[in-house]
Amino acid sequence: MVKNIIEALVHASEKAANIARLCRQNEHLFPLLVEEKSAEESNPRFVKDFKTLADVLIQQTIRYDIGNLYPLVNIQGEETATFTNGLGESIDLEITDNQENTIECLVKILDGDRVAAELLAAEVHRTVICEHGDIDALPDLPDNLDLSGVGIWIDPIDATQEYIKAEMIRKYPKICASGLECVTVLIGLYDKGNGKPLAGIINQPFNEKTDTGYNSKVIWGICMGDDLKVTNLPKEGGKNTKLAVVSSSEDEKYIKALRDLGYTVVFSAGAGYKILKVIIGDADLFLLSKNTTFKWDTCGPHAILNAIDGGLFKIEDIIESNNIIELDYSDERDNSNEGGLLALRRNEKHILQDLYSKK
Repeated sequence: MVKNIIEALVHASEKAANIARLCRQNEHLFPLLVEEKSAEESNPRFVKDFKTLADVLIQQTIRYDIGNLYPLVNIQGEETATFTNGLGESIDLEITDNQENTIECLVKILDGDRVAAELLAAEVHRTVICEHGDIDALPDLPDNLDLSGVGIWIDPIDATQEYIKAEMIRKYPKICASGLECVTVLIGLYDKGNGKPLAGIINQPFNEKTDTGYNSKVIWGICMGDDLKVTNLPKEGGKNTKLAVVSSSEDEKYIKALRDLGYTVVFSAGAGYKILKVIIGDADLFLLSKNTTFKWDTCGPHAILNAIDGGLFKIEDIIESNNIIELDYSDERDNSNEGGLLALRRNEKHILQDLYSKK
């Protein structure tokens, strides 16, 4: 029996990581798992954007597992659940309590490949307990937490391009420019009324390479008012490094502004990974001026930042008017983070004024 919804989400993130690893490492599975997204679904930042079956399978599995335990919670994800098979049939990927039904659904999606369907369904229906997420440190949640008033955003595999290509490039000692290390599973819990993030989980499925595959790294944080701010991060936190992490496509004027303020600028992939680098103290900030992230990218990491007295702010408002506004998640109809973002960890909010002075 799980202690509360946060523990359930940590376990769900590890099942997600297991599915991601299975799909990426199994030679029979991976060639089957890429389907190009439609133009409507594609992220405009990429010439090509891909929806992997791993993405959708993870999303639907989390929705099923958490939905069974907490049916009042509204759960949303990045991906649609519809695939088109080789016969041109559109099939919705649906998880039920019957493993055979899941197999048959996957068989249709995978053009009759029962071997692949059985491998995937076995992982979906397996009980997974996360043993390295500091579960014992999870606090009791407030008695008055109304689960009908909270929602969940899921990004099943953030940095899908890195997941597919897996080209490891390390440009800085603790920060990868690209590769599997940049891949994250992101889960965020938020208050539907005021839009504030309440809790987040970041799972790195490919954090540590072993003789048999990879192990995860799991970071979680809870911020439910001033009286409940808890993470599983080391107490000492990160040191000030004057390092900023940005996307390789970032506007040159922002890169120049950061350098003028004395920051070393490092390029990296994956919004979740870049915010993680800020959270654990390998970078002081993550700046993104473009509208290329969404609520599923930021909700979970944002909650962890708030738990360490950091924040996730709209860069456009800061630059234009020195108006400090944190992202919120109240409007579930609008998924995009308009106006870019700036992620900061504790004690560094003076950077907001510094950037405004450089506009």
